[in-house]
Amino acid sequence: MILGIETSCDETSVALLDDDGSVRVNLIASQIERHQPFGGVVPEIASREHLQHLFPLVRRALGDAEATWGDVETIAVTAGPGLIGALLVGVAGAQGISYGLGIPLIAVNHLEGHIFSPYLQREGPAIPLPERFLSLVISGGHSSIYDVRGGRAAMLNRTRDDAIGETFDKVAKFIGLPYPGGPQIEKHARLGRPDPKRFPFPMPQFKEYRGDRGQGTGDRSAPVPFDSADFSYSGIKAAAIRLARQHGVHADGDAALLADFCATFQDALFAQLFDRLDTIWSRLDAPKPSDVAIAGGVAANGVLRERIAAWGAQRGVTVRLPEKRYCTDNAAMIAFAGLQKRAEAGDPRRVTARSRIA
Repeated sequence: MILGIETSCDETSVALLDDDGSVRVNLIASQIERHQPFGGVVPEIASREHLQHLFPLVRRALGDAEATWGDVETIAVTAGPGLIGALLVGVAGAQGISYGLGIPLIAVNHLEGHIFSPYLQREGPAIPLPERFLSLVISGGHSSIYDVRGGRAAMLNRTRDDAIGETFDKVAKFIGLPYPGGPQIEKHARLGRPDPKRFPFPMPQFKEYRGDRGQGTGDRSAPVPFDSADFSYSGIKAAAIRLARQHGVHADGDAALLADFCATFQDALFAQLFDRLDTIWSRLDAPKPSDVAIAGGVAANGVLRERIAAWGAQRGVTVRLPEKRYCTDNAAMIAFAGLQKRAEAGDPRRVTARSRIA
């Protein structure tokens, strides 16, 4: 079996997987209640919670899987990106276990865990990875689309400012909804009707400039502009705060007003997501990917899951939706990503925690 450890942010998680990707056990100690009073994650509190929960979870995972230390052949740990203090807890714990058992350790990029997570199943072996698929990673800290070929991910776009999940949380906090904000916005949005005339939100557009018209000819004319596929959610966030203040939208106020505002705000976030997805899809070389997979905390949103499934059906593309238990940060996805990187397993002294990974 492979032991997975995840401590990048505000969930301590431990998992045990078989070589075929079957999840024996996936345990998560959530910190939501500890961070709710602050409306977001407090790094120092997160680190202390990981210290408290990590090894009790490891022992419990072995017990729940009816396994012993001798059954563990490899360890996979999130090495970044994430909160550096939180990452250090997981990496140091994994290194200690690796040294103690004399087994190799695999450093996993947290985003790779999300990318592969839609192929994990509730029961039984993981779905075989296609040779090529498109991956949308949308969470509190990340909003990017990747072209994944042979298990290697190439980033096609990114967010220039706020991530989509972060925008959900910040606007929810402003209007008085509890943390985490995404599920709260979705709950109220289902009770309302989008009203873009009353609540107008922008659709950010950018130009990029690459290469010269006269490259190699001595012509120094301006580079050719083209439409960027990057995300930007800061403008929608600013508009939401302004509109909420202007119309008096608040969790303790008019319920119908709140519902319509949430429905319109959520639609604006998803409109940009599909706008960029369409742009990237149109630019992909043939043959195009057989699968489009979404991952990350925002992938648990029921409205988005319905719309992305319809998007795929219109184009004859298989849409991979992760089990909701694998949308948030979890060690099962880290262990599964580790299985894809078994050739990189090695000396635990070479594993270091990094808050950012290029």
